Amino acid sequence: MALLITDNCINCGYCLVECPNQAIYEPDTKWNLAEGTNLRGKVKLGNGQKIDTETFHSPLSREFYFIVPDKCSECKGAYDVPQCVVVCPNPDSFCEVKNNEKIIDLLQKQFYINPDVTE
Repeated sequence: MALLITDNCINCGYCLVECPNQAIYEPDTKWNLAEGTNLRGKVKLGNGQKIDTETFHSPLSREFYFIVPDKCSECKGAYDVPQCVVVCPNPDSFCEVKNNEKIIDLLQKQFYINPDVTE
């Protein structure tokens, strides 16, 4: 269940620096899976889709900070709680869910993306 930043976001940027997977981006920023992770080359996502980690994708929001669902593990395996929510001065910014993933899937994602960032 990758977190989703809502339009309650005040665009402070605190979440950006706290994310262990660098899954959070500034508004209107292109993103890829390789940036800030150990992923390289082509990888298979949880939905079965194969994707090149170096390919840049269009921003998921042009107005607010956004979380790339395929990079977000909700900090499972790295922290007890999502760090973006902990540092956010407006935690209501994270009240929605993007994907419906089991905890084991989130833990596997964390280890797959950044095996060096675990408890």
